[in-house]
Amino acid sequence: MRFEQTRTILQKLAPAYHRRVSDDFQQLAEGEVSPRVRLMLDYLIDHEEHRALALGEFCHGAPHKVLEHWLKGLEVNFPQVPSGLLDESSRRDLDQLIKAAVGYKQVLINYYQYAAEHCTDKPTSNLFEKLRNQEDKAMKRMIRHAQGLADL
Repeated sequence: MRFEQTRTILQKLAPAYHRRVSDDFQQLAEGEVSPRVRLMLDYLIDHEEHRALALGEFCHGAPHKVLEHWLKGLEVNFPQVPSGLLDESSRRDLDQLIKAAVGYKQVLINYYQYAAEHCTDKPTSNLFEKLRNQEDKAMKRMIRHAQGLADL
């Protein structure tokens, strides 16, 4: 069983996740990539950095009681950034890059959903549900952006 405080998740673990994903995209961008992939990588790098910073702002508006809440008995740890989602095909194929980006997002969405469902405090549960919804909307925006690039 795991014990995790909401504050730790929102101020350390989740921003670190977003920054690590941004770093993965940055590493891919340092190599030779197709022009559409380059545009999408620029978007994804900025997007993940923005998500990391947005969590800090999100915490400023969250009630102290919610941030201090302990999630007790979780059987799922906060996720690590999955390895192997980005491969050489992601350098040339916009669809493969988007598939990887969706994979990164889905990991967070699933965790936030799990936390919301296993939280004993309704306001904290609502907070995790809100985070899940934000990540889901961000993923949909990302997909729309990629579709616009595919249409170029």
